[in-house]
Amino acid sequence: MNGMTLLELVVGLTVTGLVVTAGFGALQMLGDRRLQAEAAMNAVARAANERAELESWLAGTRLVAEEGGPDFRGLDGVRDRTPDDELTFLTTAPTPLRTGETVVRLYVDRDPGTPEQGLTAVFGDWRGTSLRRVELDRSVDGFDARYWSTMMGERTWLPSWISSTVLPAGVELRFLAAAGDTLMPLLQLPLLVPLRAGR
Repeated sequence: MNGMTLLELVVGLTVTGLVVTAGFGALQMLGDRRLQAEAAMNAVARAANERAELESWLAGTRLVAEEGGPDFRGLDGVRDRTPDDELTFLTTAPTPLRTGETVVRLYVDRDPGTPEQGLTAVFGDWRGTSLRRVELDRSVDGFDARYWSTMMGERTWLPSWISSTVLPAGVELRFLAAAGDTLMPLLQLPLLVPLRAGR
């Protein structure tokens, strides 16, 4: 026999069509997985950058000897049984204001009237009038900070710290998600930052 029957041709075309369809399905699945992997990697990178920024700002904390200089102010708070702390400090680290000395205020913004929600930073030029609010992470609903003290030979964690003359030896930040929401794993880990001039 030199030729193919019509039945053989139909079977061959059907098998070829099935193989091509399966191949396109596999390619689409790979594309979907690639998009999922890219989204996960972007979220991890964002969380890592967020941690690095917070660590940099805190590591650059300092006090000034001038009268009326900004205090280091770590306030302990609770809202509906959720930690609701607030932290204000002067940093020499780079911030979005791009000034040499910036006052940073970290808190959880729950005001529906503001565009920023969740973990928010307010940057103010200490010697000027520049002010900028930045939403760091919308998924953060609770913020708990504690302060490492080595004063008077005793080492202990304190729930708050307010001083214009003495910094804590370190700061630990913990973030909590809203009910039914989750934080990126990197943000679920405590962030512990030693302060160079602290005690």
